[in-house]
Amino acid sequence: MADEQKTEAAQPSPVDRMKDDAEKQEKILNALQAVLDPEIGLSVIDLDLIREVRLDDPEEAEVRMVLTTPFCPYGPMLINQIQSVAEQAAETPVKVTVLPDKWEPPPWLR
Repeated sequence: MADEQKTEAAQPSPVDRMKDDAEKQEKILNALQAVLDPEIGLSVIDLDLIREVRLDDPEEAEVRMVLTTPFCPYGPMLINQIQSVAEQAAETPVKVTVLPDKWEPPPWLR
């Protein structure tokens, strides 16, 4: 019985987990403000390239992003820089996922 209580005490509550995740997400987003697109000179945050920071897995965070153009010549460099900066901020491994940026025609072209 005492072992069960120790195990339960060691597990963070869902509220504490959510708070920790929110703090980690904020750290990552604040750190990514320093990552600049080399051609445009604005941060990946200001350019709205970062679409989501996921913390579903306690062992690894995920940054989901789009590129400025589908064949951005600086894409690989940006991805590596985003991963490095996010890992330093999160103090955990970070996976960077590049999402397809789907262009939607305006209503008058549909």
